[in-house]
Amino acid sequence: MAKKNNVMKIVAVSIVLLFLVSGFSVMAYGSGSEKSISSGDKSGNISNTNITPLTQNSSQNNSGGYVKYTLVLLNNSLINGNFVNTYNVLYPVGVAFDSANGYIYVTIYSLNNVSVINGATNKVIANISVGSSPWGVAFDSANGYIYVADSASNSVSVINGATNTVIANISVGSGPQGVAFDPSNGYVYVTNYDSNNVSVINGTTNTVIANISVGSGPQGVAFDSINGYVYVTNFYGYSDNVSVINGTTNTVIANISVGSGPRGVAFDPSNGYVYVTNWYSKGVSVISGATNTVIASIGVGISSWGVAFDPSNGYVYVTNWYSKGVSVINGATNNVIANISVGLGPLGVAFDPSNEYVYVANYLSDAISIISTSPQVIKKYTVTFTESGLPSGTSWSMTLNGTTESSTTDTITFSVPNGTYSYTIGSVSGYTVSPSSGSITVNGANVNQAISFTSVTTPLYTITFTESGLSTGTSWSVTFNGTTESSSTNTITFSEPNGTYSYSIATVSGYKVSPSSGSITVNGKNVNQAITFTPVTTSLYTITFTESGLPFGTSWSVTLNGKTETSTTNTISFTEPNGTYSFSIASINGLSVSPSSGSITVKGTNISQNITFTSVTTTTSHSSNDYLIYIIIAVVVIAAAIGAVVAMGRRKK
Repeated sequence: MAKKNNVMKIVAVSIVLLFLVSGFSVMAYGSGSEKSISSGDKSGNISNTNITPLTQNSSQNNSGGYVKYTLVLLNNSLINGNFVNTYNVLYPVGVAFDSANGYIYVTIYSLNNVSVINGATNKVIANISVGSSPWGVAFDSANGYIYVADSASNSVSVINGATNTVIANISVGSGPQGVAFDPSNGYVYVTNYDSNNVSVINGTTNTVIANISVGSGPQGVAFDSINGYVYVTNFYGYSDNVSVINGTTNTVIANISVGSGPRGVAFDPSNGYVYVTNWYSKGVSVISGATNTVIASIGVGISSWGVAFDPSNGYVYVTNWYSKGVSVINGATNNVIANISVGLGPLGVAFDPSNEYVYVANYLSDAISIISTSPQVIKKYTVTFTESGLPSGTSWSMTLNGTTESSTTDTITFSVPNGTYSYTIGSVSGYTVSPSSGSITVNGANVNQAISFTSVTTPLYTITFTESGLSTGTSWSVTFNGTTESSSTNTITFSEPNGTYSYSIATVSGYKVSPSSGSITVNGKNVNQAITFTPVTTSLYTITFTESGLPFGTSWSVTLNGKTETSTTNTISFTEPNGTYSFSIASINGLSVSPSSGSITVKGTNISQNITFTSVTTTTSHSSNDYLIYIIIAVVVIAAAIGAVVAMGRRKK
């Protein structure tokens, strides 16, 4: 098998190099944008647009589930249904779920990395470089780390799930393949295929504390949480058995013969059985953890490899390499109930309880088949409650086994499996009910239960509220026991049985009310309650603005509190209650005013405010040209005067 393992490694690497050297368009992707890569750059997955689908079917469905999505690792695309890609260079192998962050970790054999899938989006969000030819992978719930078996590096890479970075590399035996975590002691168990032993890593220190010799070619490993034992499949050299390690002493306490070529192993805590896949004998061996003996052999597909347990439905999922499918085993009966077609060469398989999907690594089609699981089908029976005594259309309700249903018809039904269930009937005002509670036993048949309601007569009394003080026709209202009534008369009435009820009176503008609220007790007779409204008077005060400086009869205006008044006398008046009010004086051409605006506070007295208008004098300036004109006019006038004098002198002569 060592030779076969090496041949697989050589073939995988050769195919990668062939496509890189021959010039095919390849791309690497991770959590960031895509980039071209060369043969020396293998930090991400490889994408090629030449993907040929064999089948794409989202409708396959059976009692064990169906392939809801296919995640194509070549280009990180999510496709509805089962998509089978025939072009492969990545070779995904191991799958593990990290319950701390909800991510799925997939080992990529040819690229020496681990792809991280977000279970919420089912897309790859990171690619983490690890050792050479990573194979098995497991999550340690105690420290939150993911342990990856690097089969060609003889080491284990430790990934911190919080940061998705490698924090340690631990040397182990030769050809490590399987990994499992034992939460009872905090140890991680690693099968070393070529050195025929199991390395035990202390998860606290990340150091190897023991190496346990087992059979030839150990591969799969799983922990049984009921008995505390670790089960190791021995594949090579015709060992055909499972070594049982006591986790307390880290010693082999038993070797259990199984089928031919055991590979995968998983524990089902619902029945205490250990399931072992047998590569050559086309079957799954079922080991009872209580006796460490094989109690059944289940026929599955050809070359079964991976195996995982789904606690949501109690089914065991087995990958079949050559059959290109997943066999679904009902753990209650140990029968195969379904076969689900997936990609080529399915290997690793893991269940994600956060979304109830099963993830299958398809080694030969570079894709992850994501199976939506179906819960186990349970026969249910109808429990019918039929009431009598209620008026037609009356709503009634009941609770069975914590579920409440209501109806306005005479029946309420539930659908439940076999079992005994308690029930209670909801109360209906004015009625008693029999029975008001009880239990129902369902045992392979529908059940009917009669419910009787009996009318209970409850006397009602009148509560009258009588108001005084309001103007005739004024509307007022009362809220009594949560019900509000209004009236424009002086009375408001309610009808209620015995009891104590609170009330409140709504405010009416311009009035105060007494009492405004209170409580009334009805005890076998009608009740009257007087309500008094009293008018509320608001005092008003005069605000007088007196102007000076305006010519008699000049119009001027003042705006106070948004209201504008105008006058041709020297006063303008307003009336307002107590408060602070802003004012402004309108401008008049040729006059300045002081103050032009401000605020006035009224506080129990009249207010006077003086306003002064002042004439604005305008000075006219003259230019040098104006003076020249004046001089010329003066010279002309003088010359004219002289001419007149001379003329008069000549006449006298």
